[in-house]
Amino acid sequence: MQKKEIKEDVIELYGQRDWRSIVNKYHNHPDRNKLLWVFPAEEDFEFIRLNMEKLGSGEILSIGCGSGLLEWMIHEATDIPVSGVEVDGSWWACKYAPPTFIELIIASPALDYNTISLLKKPTTTILFCYFNNGPAFRQYMENFNGNVVIIIGPHSKNVYTCPEPFEDIGKEWDLHTSKEIRDSKDFIAIYVRCLDSK
Repeated sequence: MQKKEIKEDVIELYGQRDWRSIVNKYHNHPDRNKLLWVFPAEEDFEFIRLNMEKLGSGEILSIGCGSGLLEWMIHEATDIPVSGVEVDGSWWACKYAPPTFIELIIASPALDYNTISLLKKPTTTILFCYFNNGPAFRQYMENFNGNVVIIIGPHSKNVYTCPEPFEDIGKEWDLHTSKEIRDSKDFIAIYVRCLDSK
């Protein structure tokens, strides 16, 4: 019997809404980066859920979400509504693109009205996972009206992202809490807007 490819198996588990098997089976798989950079454990999703509840966040908007696999798992594990923004709609619609696990919000590289309106909702948390575009990050942050930012990425791992989880993201933001994902040197960093910055 031929062994299933990671993509085929994840799609099948997605169809069964079995996010637990995805993260447990593939967090150390050598081909995991074909679909996702990080595979949080159950306790990591619970960490996100508890902090979103504590901070009064009603939904998460993930910028540069790729296939949306992480965003789908966050929603399934926490019941928090999660949307994902990507650019280059023609790539995501072509036959060579990876499968998508949520409906993508396709935005232009320069922020358009619809994307800005999503960023203006005060109960929205903005998420950047393995994001790698400093100018775009700053543009999203300048238009963001919410009070909570989540950055997921590597720390001391010889992998470059921009922003990094513990980078200074602006004087109006304080690091609220953080957690390492398994023992991966990937971290979830949650920032809150300073009370006197609005």
